[in-house]
Amino acid sequence: MSEHRHFTRIPFDAQTTVSQGNHTWPVDLIDISLNGVLFKQPDVWSIHPGNPLMVDIRLADHTHIKMECNLVHTTPDYVGCQCGFIDLDSITLLKRLVELNVGSDEGVERELTALISEHGDT
Repeated sequence: MSEHRHFTRIPFDAQTTVSQGNHTWPVDLIDISLNGVLFKQPDVWSIHPGNPLMVDIRLADHTHIKMECNLVHTTPDYVGCQCGFIDLDSITLLKRLVELNVGSDEGVERELTALISEHGDT
């Protein structure tokens, strides 16, 4: 099976929590992209897979990237989530983070175009 990634994954370590309903779990963030996150699966958690997860990533300057995500895949060690909704402030911070790591505005613009076209069909 071949895997086609449209979004650059940025290895990133930041204080991150995942919540669903009244439950919140601290998680170890592995990487982030314009389209979602990958984090280490918490030792103990109980989620409803069909319901969205809220991901809150605290940056060093005390700002936050917050996104509503859908569970895409899990392994015994990792959880992958696709961003379903992100507010303007958070996408601005995330775009800047990706720009700093990709090193090219053109690459980020291509990814934003792919993200918009991917979510434009919903």
